[in-house]
Amino acid sequence: MLMRICAKCGRKVLQGTRCTCAKEREKERHKIYNAEFRDQEKNKFYHSKEWASLVAAVKARANGLDEYALAQGYFEEGNTVHHIYTVDERPDLKMSMDNLIYLSARNHNRIHKEYNKDATTKKILQAKLCGIIH
Repeated sequence: MLMRICAKCGRKVLQGTRCTCAKEREKERHKIYNAEFRDQEKNKFYHSKEWASLVAAVKARANGLDEYALAQGYFEEGNTVHHIYTVDERPDLKMSMDNLIYLSARNHNRIHKEYNKDATTKKILQAKLCGIIH
């Protein structure tokens, strides 16, 4: 068994594994982000019972599969409910099934990357996503 020394805390750890201090630092980083930067109203919404039941309904509609992947012709397990029109853009649609699509983490990240390119690309993709769920 090969061991290495953690560069941060100096503990011996099994090579190829993360030191427990990394998890501790990550927890602390999330704690600071939550306290100082996270939008508390949105956080409250995303942890509500209403949102949890809506997530379950969207997942059931998609049979647990990524709806964007299905439209592209391949199967991928989903794990994230995505607002097609963001809550900031259209707060009136935040609880609408017609504004939610079930995605894999990979496609969710891909879609947000496209959203961030420019307004035209975002609008085209939003129209495409709406077409997929209808």
